[in-house]
Amino acid sequence: MTTQTVPAANRGRLAAATPSRLIGIGHYFPGEPVTNAYFEGLEHLGIDDAWIREHTGIRSRHWPERDDERAVEMGARAVEAALADAGLTAPDIDLVIGTTSTTRPRVNPSSATNRYMDISLPLQKQLGLHNAVCFDVGAVACAGFLYSSVVACSLMAALGARNALVVCAENPKPILNFDYRYSVLFGAGGAAAVWQRGEEGTGSGLLDAVFNSDGRYFDAFDIDDDDKMIMKGKQVGDVGPKMLADAARAVLARNGLTKDDIDWFIPHQGNLNMIRQVCADLELPEKQVLVNIEHRGNTSSVSIPSCLSEQIAAGTVKPGDLVLSIGIGRGFNSGAMLFRYR
Repeated sequence: MTTQTVPAANRGRLAAATPSRLIGIGHYFPGEPVTNAYFEGLEHLGIDDAWIREHTGIRSRHWPERDDERAVEMGARAVEAALADAGLTAPDIDLVIGTTSTTRPRVNPSSATNRYMDISLPLQKQLGLHNAVCFDVGAVACAGFLYSSVVACSLMAALGARNALVVCAENPKPILNFDYRYSVLFGAGGAAAVWQRGEEGTGSGLLDAVFNSDGRYFDAFDIDDDDKMIMKGKQVGDVGPKMLADAARAVLARNGLTKDDIDWFIPHQGNLNMIRQVCADLELPEKQVLVNIEHRGNTSSVSIPSCLSEQIAAGTVKPGDLVLSIGIGRGFNSGAMLFRYR
């Protein structure tokens, strides 16, 4: 990463002392797909499959089918896959950073055995990650993977750590208000990534990141008296696409790159129409943009790493590919992360 002065609009960039490579990734989605027929059965919403696909691009999503499968349990399944992909075991991990935006005390706790909302410490106990420093990154919601990955890569250098695990897990169903149409958007799942501190001058790994915060819109999301999520969809739709496009342009410009230099763009899977709007703004060809929202829904912090994981597993993203990911989360934290896979 370079260290030149960053314009105010792009502040939030963190420079790692040494580069970190993404060496393992995994994902997990619970239960059978929940198709749009579920919402057709909620007659008070007045929507059908065609309406949902037209307005969101979503055909199905996943929700846990059992009460004992919560954010921690889903995250654990993703961690196991990521460790296997990295060729590591639990004692090899020095740092665990968890992120989730959907857990709540009592109504939606993070695990089946505890009412707290964090996921990193329960995961340490459940998976034997006893050598790791553990904490959660909150208040970034859908951008959680980007923020947590940069924090992990930066902190490894400060701690002298070698391997960091970023875990994202979401279980939205208990906090959705099914009196509102926005409830069609959200799905559950877990995703995890292993970042390893590498050698300087390799040109691989995490290359750059741009973050920006605009608190004028902090109330675009809220929690009502019944602990259900409130989302002002029009505000998100009006503001979000420009923030995402600006973040992508900033990280490309600072690195002397154009969109043609990027192998793959992975946007937050919030709404397919928003993704298309951003792509049109950036003049991105559809073949460069990776999505999984059609069959997974908006999985908040899980969306970017799960999409990446699925595309790596399918052989689409290959070692050496240059990836640009963009995301926007609660109120609004936006950002872009540029990395070369392995």
